[in-house]
Amino acid sequence: MDAEKALKILTKSADEAEIFFSKGISNDVEIKKGRIETFKGSSHFGYGVRAIKDKKMGFAFSNKLDEKVLQRAIDTAKIGERDKFLSLPEKQKYSRIGIYDKRIAELEVEDAMEFAEVLVSPCSSYSVIPTTGVISWSVSEVGIWNSNGVAASDKATTCACHLNAVAESESSGFYYEVSRALDLDFAGVGREAARLARDSLNAAEIGVLTTSLILKPHAVAELLENVLIHSFSADNVQRRRSILAGKVGEKIFSDLNIIDDGTFKHGLSTSKFDGEGVKSQRTELLKKGILKGYLYDTYAANKENAKSTGSAERDSYASLPYIDSSNFIVSGKGRIDEEGLVVHGLIGAHTSNPVSGDFSVETRNAFLNGKPVKKAIISGNIFDVLNKIEGFGKDYKQVSSVRAPTIQFKDVKVVS
Repeated sequence: MDAEKALKILTKSADEAEIFFSKGISNDVEIKKGRIETFKGSSHFGYGVRAIKDKKMGFAFSNKLDEKVLQRAIDTAKIGERDKFLSLPEKQKYSRIGIYDKRIAELEVEDAMEFAEVLVSPCSSYSVIPTTGVISWSVSEVGIWNSNGVAASDKATTCACHLNAVAESESSGFYYEVSRALDLDFAGVGREAARLARDSLNAAEIGVLTTSLILKPHAVAELLENVLIHSFSADNVQRRRSILAGKVGEKIFSDLNIIDDGTFKHGLSTSKFDGEGVKSQRTELLKKGILKGYLYDTYAANKENAKSTGSAERDSYASLPYIDSSNFIVSGKGRIDEEGLVVHGLIGAHTSNPVSGDFSVETRNAFLNGKPVKKAIISGNIFDVLNKIEGFGKDYKQVSSVRAPTIQFKDVKVVS
């Protein structure tokens, strides 16, 4: 059954209806102890169906679009809770901004194995051992149709690699890159992992100190993705789960700029539309530290008589949409001198409290004034730390939804 026919059936019983389609293929070539060990492949294919009747929503999903899954969505709508803010987006006009690299779609396992050899090759020059690593690539396609006229589809590709290396069984180095195109510097990733492992030898404890903290792009992304983005969700604001509630127009941070841009040319989360079919767009969240707004999906926007910012995300065809960032782009002015504790990565950021902003993370590959230090703990509150910014680097990198440069903070407490 095609989407058009499915919608006709749904709208006989529902006021509004939606068909969401997703399929994809993911592949991994894994490296262990310097050798290519395994190849793993997986795929998914399915439909998610939403039906709204009398302001009650039903949802069902299946690998097959047939009358059974349509009826399940209608039946669950009948017993759902009435909510006057429920609705689906209206018809949209989309730009051609999807990112699809045919070279990734045509990539063979043999090609990935060659990339894996290139990835580990720098390790011998640094006298380190490549312990674990992965070359991964995926191809996906999504489509969405609703009874209000939304009709769109998009294809996407992604390629990623990472490597962990160990020097003299004492210190390790980790580095990774991801891109929507087949343009990764595999040798560069391997070289950086090897260099970090070698440079981290003979690390010393630093005790307790207050120092300038310099977070490299990977570390910035790990922290902000887990601690800050949550606060910009309009749903969290409305539920009073965000410290940013009621602060639009106020200066809340140092001179920091944040834009969420689903149309960013090379963004890892760039697409034509969001998880509900709303066109992707550019949303200013912070300008020179002043809060300009929040991220909305259709439901949260309805609560405030606002407009969706195209910020609905779906984990799969089997999940409902929720608010999340696309390309969360961080920028600002001011130079950095890297005098202090330079941290290349963080461990444990996912355990932070996204409501309060409190975090306690362990450093990975950290250097105090150029000398390696043993793993240390950085703890604090993201809303305090972001008021201590001293400067920004020019080494912008996107490794998750966050695109940011190195950022330097003043007077941060560190415990080794």
